[in-house]
Amino acid sequence: MRLSCTVLSLTVLTAAAMTGCASRPVDPAAYQSASCIDLDTSIGTNAREISATAVRRGKVDSWEPPFWLVGARRGADAVKNRQTAKIDGLQQQGTAMTAERARRC
Repeated sequence: MRLSCTVLSLTVLTAAAMTGCASRPVDPAAYQSASCIDLDTSIGTNAREISATAVRRGKVDSWEPPFWLVGARRGADAVKNRQTAKIDGLQQQGTAMTAERARRC
Protein backbone atom coordinates (compact mmCIF):
# COMPACT_ATOMS: atom_id res chain seq x y z
CA MET A 1 0.00 0.00 0.00
CA ARG A 2 2.76 2.41 0.89
CA LEU A 3 4.62 1.66 -2.30
CA SER A 4 1.55 2.26 -4.48
CA CYS A 5 0.92 5.66 -2.86
CA THR A 6 4.54 6.63 -3.38
CA VAL A 7 4.39 5.56 -7.02
CA LEU A 8 1.17 7.55 -7.47
CA SER A 9 2.81 10.61 -5.91
CA LEU A 10 5.85 10.34 -8.16
CA THR A 11 3.59 9.94 -11.19
CA VAL A 12 1.65 13.09 -10.31
CA LEU A 13 4.82 15.08 -9.75
CA THR A 14 6.33 13.85 -13.03
CA ALA A 15 3.16 14.81 -14.89
CA ALA A 16 3.35 18.21 -13.22
CA ALA A 17 6.85 18.78 -14.49
CA MET A 18 5.91 17.77 -18.02
CA THR A 19 2.72 19.81 -18.34
CA GLY A 20 4.43 23.13 -17.79
CA CYS A 21 6.14 22.88 -21.18
CA ALA A 22 2.95 22.37 -23.17
CA SER A 23 1.73 25.94 -23.46
CA ARG A 24 2.67 28.00 -26.51
CA PRO A 25 2.37 31.71 -27.27
CA VAL A 26 -0.46 33.14 -29.37
CA ASP A 27 0.63 34.02 -32.91
CA PRO A 28 -2.15 35.86 -34.76
CA ALA A 29 -0.09 35.99 -37.96
CA ALA A 30 -0.39 32.21 -38.27
CA TYR A 31 -4.18 32.47 -38.34
CA GLN A 32 -4.24 35.16 -41.04
CA SER A 33 -2.93 32.79 -43.69
CA ALA A 34 -5.17 29.86 -42.68
CA SER A 35 -8.32 29.00 -44.61
CA CYS A 36 -11.75 29.12 -42.99
CA ILE A 37 -11.83 25.33 -42.83
CA ASP A 38 -8.44 25.25 -41.12
CA LEU A 39 -9.60 27.88 -38.65
CA ASP A 40 -12.72 25.86 -37.83
CA THR A 41 -10.62 22.75 -37.30
CA SER A 42 -8.15 24.65 -35.12
CA ILE A 43 -10.94 26.14 -33.02
CA GLY A 44 -12.39 22.66 -32.43
CA THR A 45 -9.00 21.24 -31.50
CA ASN A 46 -8.41 24.17 -29.17
CA ALA A 47 -11.76 23.61 -27.45
CA ARG A 48 -10.95 19.91 -26.94
CA GLU A 49 -7.56 20.81 -25.44
CA ILE A 50 -9.19 23.28 -23.05
CA SER A 51 -11.74 20.67 -21.95
CA ALA A 52 -9.13 17.95 -21.46
CA THR A 53 -6.88 20.28 -19.48
CA ALA A 54 -9.79 21.39 -17.30
CA VAL A 55 -10.68 17.75 -16.57
CA ARG A 56 -7.08 16.98 -15.59
CA ARG A 57 -6.99 20.09 -13.40
CA GLY A 58 -10.20 18.99 -11.69
CA LYS A 59 -8.81 15.53 -11.00
CA VAL A 60 -5.69 17.01 -9.43
CA ASP A 61 -7.77 19.47 -7.42
CA SER A 62 -10.02 16.76 -5.99
CA TRP A 63 -7.11 14.45 -5.08
CA GLU A 64 -6.57 14.20 -1.34
CA PRO A 65 -2.99 13.17 -0.55
CA PRO A 66 -2.27 11.13 2.56
CA PHE A 67 -1.21 13.16 5.59
CA TRP A 68 2.18 11.47 5.76
CA LEU A 69 3.15 12.41 2.19
CA VAL A 70 5.13 15.58 2.82
CA GLY A 71 4.73 18.31 0.20
CA ALA A 72 2.09 16.47 -1.83
CA ARG A 73 -0.53 19.19 -1.44
CA ARG A 74 1.97 21.84 -2.49
CA GLY A 75 2.90 19.75 -5.54
CA ALA A 76 -0.76 19.27 -6.45
CA ASP A 77 -1.31 23.03 -6.15
CA ALA A 78 1.65 23.63 -8.47
CA VAL A 79 0.15 21.25 -11.04
CA LYS A 80 -3.22 22.98 -10.74
CA ASN A 81 -1.62 26.39 -11.25
CA ARG A 82 0.23 25.18 -14.35
CA GLN A 83 -2.96 23.73 -15.77
CA THR A 84 -4.75 27.02 -15.10
CA ALA A 85 -2.01 28.93 -16.92
CA LYS A 86 -2.25 26.49 -19.84
CA ILE A 87 -6.03 26.97 -20.02
CA ASP A 88 -5.56 30.75 -20.02
CA GLY A 89 -3.11 30.48 -22.93
CA LEU A 90 -5.44 28.18 -24.86
CA GLN A 91 -8.33 30.57 -24.30
CA GLN A 92 -6.23 33.42 -25.70
CA GLN A 93 -5.48 31.32 -28.76
CA GLY A 94 -9.16 30.48 -29.15
CA THR A 95 -10.11 34.14 -28.91
CA ALA A 96 -7.56 35.06 -31.59
CA MET A 97 -8.78 32.28 -33.90
CA THR A 98 -12.45 33.16 -33.35
CA ALA A 99 -11.78 36.85 -34.05
CA GLU A 100 -9.94 36.01 -37.26
CA ARG A 101 -12.73 33.67 -38.37
CA ALA A 102 -15.37 36.33 -37.63
CA ARG A 103 -13.36 38.89 -39.60
CA ARG A 104 -12.81 36.76 -42.71
CA CYS A 105 -15.36 33.93 -42.90
